Amino acid sequence: MKLKMKGFIPIAALLCTGIVSCKKNEVPASSPTAQTTTQTLLMRANNTITSASDQQSQEVSDVLGSDVVMSTDSSPCRMVSFTPSRTVYPHLRTVDFGSGCTGPDGITRSGKKLVTVYANWKTASAGTLISETTFSDFWVDSVSVSGNVKTYVDTAATPGPLALKIVTNKTFTDTKGNTSTFIATSYWLQTAGDTTTTTADNVYQITSSATGTEVLDGATSLTWTSNTDPQHPVIKMGDCAFRSSGALQIQLTLSEGTVFNEYLDYGNGTCDNNATIAINGGTPQAVTLPLFFWPLSL
Repeated sequence: MKLKMKGFIPIAALLCTGIVSCKKNEVPASSPTAQTTTQTLLMRANNTITSASDQQSQEVSDVLGSDVVMSTDSSPCRMVSFTPSRTVYPHLRTVDFGSGCTGPDGITRSGKKLVTVYANWKTASAGTLISETTFSDFWVDSVSVSGNVKTYVDTAATPGPLALKIVTNKTFTDTKGNTSTFIATSYWLQTAGDTTTTTADNVYQITSSATGTEVLDGATSLTWTSNTDPQHPVIKMGDCAFRSSGALQIQLTLSEGTVFNEYLDYGNGTCDNNATIAINGGTPQAVTLPLFFWPLSL
């Protein structure tokens, strides 16, 4: 969750095309300072949604025991260990990034992810809690991550197709004490490939519903919801570190009541981190994911 934007598009351009009209009488904030705070909250919310979605791919890789490129945190400098062993259930999978480990996505992670694996997902029956992920002094760049992620078998791998239910409850805290929350239920349905997870042809269809809050300076707040477009479910290929197609419908509500609607489209199936975002029905703007923004110490 490094607070900078990749694939730079000035946030003012996005605001003027959809979030905040550049016409004076349509700006929902009464002063430049208030407008800047509004922009900060909207940027932070988008950051939370896209970053947390990216982290979920990493967590699924951890649960499935896969170290293929489906996960953007598969850095050679991280250390993975199993206690008592990988083949004994339950066991603890520790993913240790040490004091700082920069991944292929350019993000530096530190600390540990602790994955308690209760059952083998290949043989577990529907409804089984197969893992729970917690965090020990875990940081993504300058943001601390806490909370937990629970993964259940929704449909058993045999006879299949495998479907996972993932329940996420996370809090992100920056160095100034500002917080973001992410609460979500997601379903990962395997639509191609087999149960070996290391094959390049594994494909997952993702549907999700999420909510969250942004609290800035202990008072100013924003709430949001994010849902997969039912007509365009998100597609994640096993040999790709990015979500390659599908879309999210996002609604953001400021504490004073102003509501914004966004449509985030992951693309046409190409394995890349390009997407488009349309705000309040405006023209879709090309962006590079994750939507990381520059520091905003306002």
